[in-house]
Amino acid sequence: ALSEAAPPGTVIALVRVTDRDSGKNGQLQCRVLGGGGGPGAVPFTLEENYDNFYTVVTDRPLDRETQDEYNVTIVARDGGNPPLNSTKSFSVRILDENDN
Repeated sequence: ALSEAAPPGTVIALVRVTDRDSGKNGQLQCRVLGGGGGPGAVPFTLEENYDNFYTVVTDRPLDRETQDEYNVTIVARDGGNPPLNSTKSFSVRILDENDN
């Protein structure tokens, strides 16, 4: 759960991705499905840290009255030919703050 008063840039999760392959098959790219703004987009993005660790952070203000829960899906894709991918999802509940 996350307060609707959390400012943009608030860390909500730490994610680690791994691939046992070598070369391009072991190189990974990750993203939040439905991120990037626009209608229906989730207000979260990934920031790469180091050694395949990423933080999931808020990228804009939250409003519980508009949406009180988000399903966040992370997609990891390797550099192979053809590329393979994997997804994992989790829910983020938005807690109400007195914003009167």
